[in-house]
Amino acid sequence: MPRYHNSPSETDSYGFEYSTVETNINRDEINDCKFPAFPARTKNKVVRRATTGAIWFGLVVLASLIGIAVVAIVLFAVKTDNNGFDQNSSEYALYKNSMFKDCYNVPPPVVNNCTAIESILRLGQDDIVAQNFGYVSKLNIFDSTNSETRKSSYDWCEVVSCFNEFKIVPSSPRPSAFWATTIAAYTKAAMIFLFALWQLRKLQKALYSNRRNPCKKIEWDVWGIMAWDVVSAVWWWIDFGRHLNNPTEFPAPGMLSWVSLWKYGYLISFHPYNCAIEHAPTTAWVTKWTLYTLAVVQWIASVYIWKASADTVSKYPTYECLASQISAAPGTSTCSVDQICSRELLFHAYHFAFSNEVMDVKDPNLGVFVVFIFLTLGFFSRVYMLNFFALVESGFHMERFKKAKQEMYKYDFGYAGSIGLSAFISIIFGALTAAGAIMAFQNGREAAVAVDWACQTVHVTLSPWRYYFDVQYQIPLRAVKMWFNV
Repeated sequence: MPRYHNSPSETDSYGFEYSTVETNINRDEINDCKFPAFPARTKNKVVRRATTGAIWFGLVVLASLIGIAVVAIVLFAVKTDNNGFDQNSSEYALYKNSMFKDCYNVPPPVVNNCTAIESILRLGQDDIVAQNFGYVSKLNIFDSTNSETRKSSYDWCEVVSCFNEFKIVPSSPRPSAFWATTIAAYTKAAMIFLFALWQLRKLQKALYSNRRNPCKKIEWDVWGIMAWDVVSAVWWWIDFGRHLNNPTEFPAPGMLSWVSLWKYGYLISFHPYNCAIEHAPTTAWVTKWTLYTLAVVQWIASVYIWKASADTVSKYPTYECLASQISAAPGTSTCSVDQICSRELLFHAYHFAFSNEVMDVKDPNLGVFVVFIFLTLGFFSRVYMLNFFALVESGFHMERFKKAKQEMYKYDFGYAGSIGLSAFISIIFGALTAAGAIMAFQNGREAAVAVDWACQTVHVTLSPWRYYFDVQYQIPLRAVKMWFNV
């Protein structure tokens, strides 16, 4: 007769987790299949259907938003009119995919306005201004002097026209020249949560399976997800190592890859993974703690990545100065070719925003940061609840601590709670991404422009007006990495 009784906790499955504890009465075992405490098996059909419905809702919405992202990518990459923007031409080295040339050739506004524009651009970041540099990073710049002889704001084209005598410095982009975009950031997050929710759906379905059936092993679709997670994790570590070794050439990978390692560190104690390795408890224990340790290390690395991505100016040059083409480039400079190329700040990447708001809800870093925070809280609050809180509750008495920890497992929201809430946040992020992609069709070809006042030179960066999908440079690699959270 099949067994259906209280099973060991996640801890008892493979020796211990955090510390050795006794059997947890909140785990259900069906035909040797072990399941987390949350969501618990229930006879209430309303609760069961609501849980299943919520999981399917998340899956359908995430898949739909990914579909919208795919359509947007295809339209940006295939349907964008790139006539006049030959990426193998000498002009592309000057103007990239921007409309800088059109505005550069427009007669500048009155002298007073150009003087005002220069004074505004010189009010940027102290470390950049101190080296006699400035940059244009938005559609409009605003004058806060309230002078009656000046305009209150100047659009991008007006600003650019003031540089019509400056030397335009040609360059070629490096892989690190591309800023994060909402579509790329969202697809990385959505793929993680889509697969995680699918695994949760499989877990939920098995929880209510026929008790007389034997415990199923890992099925083909889960094997596919595991293969994606392995490739994603290995590729992430390779790219992170390359970034640390040469940050000027290789961009930092995504911030959420650690979630997959944490996911398997938790799920390995439960169906269907415990069914596959139940006869090798030592291997399972070592695997569990290896995954948790790597997840923490990767989380720390992700914090480092986030701190770097929060900057509006790259810390390193991301464009290669094309010295041989400078002499033939438009404009006049007061510096020699060697001096121009030695001015590294000119070749850094400068973030460009199509919104003039102080906080842009379509900012990819903002969306990923919110998801990152929720996942971090879920990860560490569980450790806190099951250990520190139980220790305080027990009065720091070891025997009472074991019992208190057992009680804490009743409130363990675990994998389902963390992934479910974060997936909901990701859906909101996805909706904003979809809205931003639709609005992006109204964008012009504006781009960030770096200005060297000392040498009277300007450098035009790549325009993010089509999320860089109109730029052919390494586009197959960039697209694949986007789908593998790298």
